[in-house]
This record gives sequence, C-alpha cells and structure tokens, in this order.
Amino acid sequence: MIKMNIIKDSDLKLIKGKLEDGNIDLNRLCRKLISLKKVIAVCGPTCTGKSKIGIIMAKLINTDIISVDSMQVYRGMDIGTDKYDSGEYGIKQFMTDMFEPDHSLSVVEFKDICRNIIDKYFFKKKKIPLMVGGSGLYMRSVIKNVDTLPKGDEAIRKRIKDDIKREGIKKYYLKLKKIDKKYAQKISENDQRRLIRALEVYEMTGIPFSNFQNVWKNGKDEYGSVLIGMEMNRPELYECIEKRVDEMFERGLVSEVTDLVKKGYKNCNSILQAVGYKEVIKYLNEEISLDECIYEVKRNTRRLAKKQMTWFRAEPGINWIRVSNYDNIFKLIFDIFKLLNKGI
Repeated sequence: MIKMNIIKDSDLKLIKGKLEDGNIDLNRLCRKLISLKKVIAVCGPTCTGKSKIGIIMAKLINTDIISVDSMQVYRGMDIGTDKYDSGEYGIKQFMTDMFEPDHSLSVVEFKDICRNIIDKYFFKKKKIPLMVGGSGLYMRSVIKNVDTLPKGDEAIRKRIKDDIKREGIKKYYLKLKKIDKKYAQKISENDQRRLIRALEVYEMTGIPFSNFQNVWKNGKDEYGSVLIGMEMNRPELYECIEKRVDEMFERGLVSEVTDLVKKGYKNCNSILQAVGYKEVIKYLNEEISLDECIYEVKRNTRRLAKKQMTWFRAEPGINWIRVSNYDNIFKLIFDIFKLLNKGI
C-alpha cells in the first residue's frame, strides 16, 4: 500500500480555524450529520484527488472511510489500484483487501456488505459514514435501492459462462449490444463478469439491464446523502494520469502482476478487466513491449476517467468541485465543508 503524505496536524488546525472564521461550526455540523444519519460520498473520476480529500475530511470529522472501488476489494491488487494506507493517520478503511482476485463480487453483494457496515459500525457508534471512490455503480447501489434487481440464477450464469469459454467473449458482447446497446457501451467488451450478469438478467426477465439501472438512478436516496464530486480540467487530469502510471511502474506494478500470475490468478475476471493489470498480462505474454504496455495503461486510464465522468455527470444531486480552480488545499476543503453545511 502507498504511504500517503497528506497533511500535518498543524495544517489541520489551520483548516479548523478557517472553518470557524467562515462561521462553520465543525462540532455542530458533525452532531447534525450524526443525528440525521447522513452519508457523505466523495466521488468522481480517477486521479482527481479523492483519496487525499477523504483522508483530510475523515480527520476533521473524526470518522473512517468506506472505499468504493470495484478493484481495491481484492487482496494483492495494490499498486495498480492505487491503494493507500490510511492506518498511518489513525483512519480505518472498509471495503479493501476483502477477497482474493478470483472472487466474483456482485453489485448486490457489495451493497449488502456496505449497508451492514454503515448500520453496525457507523450509525451504531455515532460516526459519520464517509464513502470515497470512483466506482459509480457500486456507490449508487449503496445509497439507492437496488432491490428490484432480480437475484442471480446459478444455472443460467454457469451456462452463459461455459458458452463464452467455448465460443469466445466477442460473440456474446455483440449479443448484448443487440439487446441492450446502452449498457454494452458502458462496459468493456472484455468485462466478462458484467457481461454475464447483463445477459443473465435479460434471460430471466426479458428486460435490458440498463432499464434496472434507470430505476436505481431515479430511486430514492436511502440516506439523504451529501454527494461531493471531484472534477479537473482535462489537460491537468491527463497530466496526473501520466504521472501516476509512471509511478506505478516505478513502484513495481509488473512484479505485482507477476506475483498474482504465480498464485494462479492470471485468468481471473478482476485481473483481465482492471486497467493496469490486463495490459501487464499482455506484456508478460510477450504480446506487447514494456513501452507499449505503459502507453496502453495511460490510454486506458484516460478512457476510464472519461467513462467515470460520463457516469457521474448523469447522476443527479452531485455537488461538483473543480479541483483545477484551487491553488491550495485549504480553500478546497473550506468550500467542501460549505457544501456540507448547506446540505443539511
């Protein structure tokens, strides 16, 4: 995990002072959030500083973090998912390192675990749930009702999986495009897990999977959440992506993926669909050079950021903060807490 150089205690005191000067009573705000059982969610595309903001916010409101990242749930996938160590700041982080990479985590399972954590750990202990991450569907599933989604059928799922293994994934991605073009455009053609789920739901109900997503999108927020979205000017965002990818390879991304392959996870859906991992697998298979691998990771991360931004832009109720407009973290944090204060 990454050791994050976030902020000093003296800087936290300075931020608290600025909040007080701006007539934001931090203690009163926290009491109100707790009494109303509000959930705070910090979301947005990759490389916009969500993790750093989350740590600072958690320190200021004395709480812990729920990671909303579909890949950080897997053990051993650290460098490529930019997983960080919040423990050095005395902050517990939920929903990381929960499963081995061969575990097929569904949206419903993620939702059930998160809601249990929110109820049993945060609300019961009178702490404010702080969700931080860029996996839009997973975040939506937690704060909105997905109970209308049919439960899986193991027999149907196994048959589709066997058909894909025998006939190739491309044929079934094209099938999904015919029955649900909208959802097919949202996922990678190599995202076998989501592909199987969409085909399974359609076979069970005759209804495109994207229709169920529309129900969630327009559904009632279970917690009256305060949603804070981080965005960045595109040139600056792409520069951050370039830098992060270079740092990932410097820290040993290739070695990390090699270790996962040695453990038998080479063909797991999590490895084959995660940006940073699927490209290194191609490099290890000698399909591309290392330079080509790095280029593909950067390109695919840019594409991922664009998809994430499109997703969150369509989500109602998000209060957007353009990180590029701030020349220091103090002003940024102050404006976030102004939004929180207004949100209650």
